[in-house]
Amino acid sequence: MKLKVIYRISDAGNPKPKLQGIGKQKCLENVIQVFGKESIVVQADYCTEASLQILEQLGLDFQTSSLGNAESWRLVASRALKESEAGTALYFLEDDYLHIKGAADVILDGLTRADYVSVYDHPDKYINGLNPFVSNGGEESRVLLGKHCHWKRSNSTTMTFAVRKEMLASDWPVWEEFTSAGFPDDFNAFLRLSSMGSWENRIFGSGRKLITSLPAFATHTELEWIAPLRNWTSISENERG
Repeated sequence: MKLKVIYRISDAGNPKPKLQGIGKQKCLENVIQVFGKESIVVQADYCTEASLQILEQLGLDFQTSSLGNAESWRLVASRALKESEAGTALYFLEDDYLHIKGAADVILDGLTRADYVSVYDHPDKYINGLNPFVSNGGEESRVLLGKHCHWKRSNSTTMTFAVRKEMLASDWPVWEEFTSAGFPDDFNAFLRLSSMGSWENRIFGSGRKLITSLPAFATHTELEWIAPLRNWTSISENERG
């Protein structure tokens, strides 16, 4: 299965505390190191000239836009459906994630076991009150054994996830619905896809399966949402080395 990384970068939004020394350029360098430049396409949305120069210096294939979060995702997703070969694994990736080497193989393994895959183990799945499907420090789930890690069935993830082209095409009406506002509503999109929560979801959902790796092979670099059980500070220091 061929893996295509669809990377969205933007200079819009509010700055938040991140892993020390890991900014947008370091995340870009990391994704090149982990996935290979030939597999990456970039959408630069509301980017400054300085950011565009970094993309050029890194030799990345990119297009520019001024659309905002949800619209830029719909643009790259619809383009991927038109331009990708049948059977391609599409990895939608935001610009503030750090990956561990081997993440590509983990993603491809996950897509043989579920419809949607994330290698980010989101901390909200272990904190009561943040996610309505979490109680007593966890969500009801099922754990699978993979080639490189364990996998956990989960109720939702961020807009950084992998899916096969054909599955995305089948689910496109759901993604259109939940990316129609300024920001993607990823939480409710995954609830609809997995037929969880409301009666509308149970009736109109398609019973898709989302799995996340245990432990994570990627983390959000925002300090509040660092994936657990990895020494990301050490990993980020290695990235700077």
